[in-house]
Amino acid sequence: MAEGKNRLPRRWLAAQVALVVLAVVGVGWWRSAHAPAELPAAACWSVLTRADLKPLADDAQGKFVEYYWRDDLRDRLRPTPGDQSCEVRRNAGDSILRIEVRSMDESTMKMLYGAGSEVLKSRLDFGADVQGWVGQREVGLGLRCDNPEHTGMDEPYVGISVTAGRLTEPASAKVHRAVLDSLLKIAKAVVADYPCSNPVRLPDSVPGSAANFPPPRP
Repeated sequence: MAEGKNRLPRRWLAAQVALVVLAVVGVGWWRSAHAPAELPAAACWSVLTRADLKPLADDAQGKFVEYYWRDDLRDRLRPTPGDQSCEVRRNAGDSILRIEVRSMDESTMKMLYGAGSEVLKSRLDFGADVQGWVGQREVGLGLRCDNPEHTGMDEPYVGISVTAGRLTEPASAKVHRAVLDSLLKIAKAVVADYPCSNPVRLPDSVPGSAANFPPPRP
């Protein structure tokens, strides 16, 4: 009888321990599943900071890293044939930001960024030295950049596009601002790093007139 009575407290204690273990495991899983995204301290040719990326990762979880389509072009922005691109992503199908920088000739510049290129978009106002447009999730601009390497390629223009990922329309105001801030930072880096020998005047910060995002499509 005594042995049987002793078994009851032991079973009760074992059940309580099991419940505690399950609770701890459950809390750990919940925290892991709902932890904020882990973002790189610097990204995309070291131009962007974690603070620049954070507004684009509000609903994201997991570890995000920068990814370049060409590893030989990851150290800095420089004139090169074709595209230079950077993504901040968790995997190939889950990115929060994509940036493309390309050298262009004059006809491509006009087609992509000149007047009339902003179908379903608004015109970008970053000053008279650049042309561009503003979309719901994407912004882009083109500028002339006189550089000996560009002269040799006969592509004296540079196009830059910045796209926010993991979003559905309409995008929030802080996402709009984040992609515009990133576009301005990348444009300034291009002018400084290529470098551009011609004067390219860019605003110190994104002007209010630049944030004329088009309404979401019905």
